[in-house]
Amino acid sequence: MTTSRWPLVVLCVAATMACDDRSKRTEKQLADLKAKQQAQKTAAKDDTLAAPAELPKLDPPYDDSMSERLVPDGACPEGLWALFPGDAPGETPDEKKANAARRAEVAKSLEGKRFMVRLRAPHQVTLKPHDAVQGVLPIEVIGSVDCKDALGPVTIAWTDAKAGPPNASAAKAGAEFVQNLWLAPPVAFTLPIKSMSEAKAFQQNNALGLTARVVFSFGKAEVDKKLRKVGKVSEKVEAAGETVGYGGGMEDWGAGRMVRANLVGLRVAVEQEKKQLYELKGPGY
Repeated sequence: MTTSRWPLVVLCVAATMACDDRSKRTEKQLADLKAKQQAQKTAAKDDTLAAPAELPKLDPPYDDSMSERLVPDGACPEGLWALFPGDAPGETPDEKKANAARRAEVAKSLEGKRFMVRLRAPHQVTLKPHDAVQGVLPIEVIGSVDCKDALGPVTIAWTDAKAGPPNASAAKAGAEFVQNLWLAPPVAFTLPIKSMSEAKAFQQNNALGLTARVVFSFGKAEVDKKLRKVGKVSEKVEAAGETVGYGGGMEDWGAGRMVRANLVGLRVAVEQEKKQLYELKGPGY
């Protein structure tokens, strides 16, 4: 009996080894796929921030040598915190105190200094559907960007931003309170294109190639606060076998810090910035 079972045992062992091999191969394939997807996402993100090759030399104020470059959702300019009241950054109480004493000096150093953000399609510079009735092709450029410093996020707006709740689709359904955001209307303009076929060709060739350069200096800083009284919440933690409480008191649901930018110029172009489509100049430029 024992001898007759050997082929079956060998077969089972072989099957188990084959299953293990297939399992390992599957795991490796999944890991490779995830790594490839992550690499594609990283490359796509890097591509949105990188300037295209062989950029043309642009006249002031859009040339790179005249302004400090800012990246949307990146680091804020050094010292931007000084434009706002409240806490100063620092790793220790002494550092915070020293920075607070330099607030006026740091704020002064930002006066008149020019900054530039470079925006790209399709989310920052957006090509809208062709308006056949008006014979135009609408284009919109976002009116603000965010940056982050040691104290948190800051909105930089070159259009008339107002603090308020997001639209209904963005707000959490049934929420007791809704967090304010700085809402800046876009810069909108139109291209006169009457022919639908011409508009379609433009969309196909340029929808993803639209870029904008926005040059500005810093103006007035504002802070939006919206204090709400929040009730205390109790929750039973099964693992600990006890009930914990959190919340209660006043919480700030405001939009936070924002700097109104003094627009120097805004330029929209295609064909790697060689062909200008639109320009908006700031007051006095």
